[in-house]
Amino acid sequence: MGKRFDIMLFPEGKAKAFSLSYDDGVVQDRRLVEIYNRYQVKCTFNLGYGVLGYKQVVDVPGKRRTDISKVEPEEVQELYKNQEVGGHSLYHSDLTALGSPYAMYEILEDKKQLEKLVQRPLKMFAYPFGFFNEEVKDMLKTAGYRGARTVKSMYSFELPEDPFEWNPTCHHKDERLMDLADKFIHEPAFKPELFYVWGHGYEFDGDDNWQIMEDLLQYLQQGREEIWFASNGEILDYLEAFSRLEYSVDGSLIRNPSAMDLWMKPAFGRAVCLKAGTCTEIEDTPL
Repeated sequence: MGKRFDIMLFPEGKAKAFSLSYDDGVVQDRRLVEIYNRYQVKCTFNLGYGVLGYKQVVDVPGKRRTDISKVEPEEVQELYKNQEVGGHSLYHSDLTALGSPYAMYEILEDKKQLEKLVQRPLKMFAYPFGFFNEEVKDMLKTAGYRGARTVKSMYSFELPEDPFEWNPTCHHKDERLMDLADKFIHEPAFKPELFYVWGHGYEFDGDDNWQIMEDLLQYLQQGREEIWFASNGEILDYLEAFSRLEYSVDGSLIRNPSAMDLWMKPAFGRAVCLKAGTCTEIEDTPL
């Protein structure tokens, strides 16, 4: 087959994407959802069905007294309707320490009950406490998940090599957050880039720093025309669809068998849209 040096682009030919991931389904998600809807950004909220509705207020040295209560099951569908819901294990357990049978139960029961609430299959998972191993990854795949987020900050904009070891760019209260945002906005992207921020909603109350999220999203608005604001699952869908492209022997014809339009930049030439379900002829001609 003819050798190609195409660069994947995100929808509308954009080279940059931004995504968020927040855990535990805490009551502060109500305020977060309002903020995210207002700025038209997408977040994946990772919930443990077994602790929904749980009430607790904690005192942590050096922080404000914080309500870490969870949202009620009956509000989940409406609250997150413009966002994405992911799994987080039934009772927020360390899945590496439970033993395989009970760990699998926590994964499956959480996924089953959350899917009933949101009326759609779950794609993403976040490892409780960030703990995982190869056995846990295999269990998630068996359960039908397609990706899982860690808590390891990479301080870069790389796409995941392994969707079940999806490392974020950074946590929202990392001191490098705004420097990374500035780099993401102003430096040219020569390959697809993803700025991925994670955290817990209750941390904004405990640290009294809600303005961090407002400042970040307001800052990113200056690059809105060049950024795809997507949920984790939407990014997974796009990456998987792009991986299924079919090429002719000489590389000049590319078929997109998926149900979504895909974008790429040939080695020579401008961005090209590969329409869903069609075949596109590509001419690599220097400009």
